[in-house]
Amino acid sequence: MKSEDKSNISNHLNEYDFKKLKIKFLDKDEIKIFSTLCQDGIFSFDEIIYNKSDKVLIATFSRFCWEFVEKNIKDKTFYRVVSGIRICNVDKITYTNKDKINSSKFINLLSVDNQENEIILNFSSDITVKLLIEKIEIYLDDLDMPWPTGKKPMHK
Repeated sequence: MKSEDKSNISNHLNEYDFKKLKIKFLDKDEIKIFSTLCQDGIFSFDEIIYNKSDKVLIATFSRFCWEFVEKNIKDKTFYRVVSGIRICNVDKITYTNKDKINSSKFINLLSVDNQENEIILNFSSDITVKLLIEKIEIYLDDLDMPWPTGKKPMHK
């Protein structure tokens, strides 16, 4: 993308008081907010990394900016942004339908749930990633400026 285009997008976003998200989530009630902000995120399984010795799962993904949908941005322009998540205190990871991950280049995050000592990432194609955790400590950071997209995820 040309720097002139980035400047135009940046100026357009400033009309809507755009701020990069940088949020820490520390309890089960906040998981719902985390889930909403990350819903419809597009992940490449290659960019989901678990560091067992540090007990941290990190990932980068294309986050749909749901927070802009409410702002009635002109021309029905929607936005995505490269974001990163860091989930700390992860003792163990288990996968459901991991074989489907290899056959799909990208997977969509549908929701994030919390059950007792587990964070459950529910992806498209019936793929789940379950994280056994000691305590909730999750970070979400937008890493760049959003870019426009004409498509808004559709839900039934």
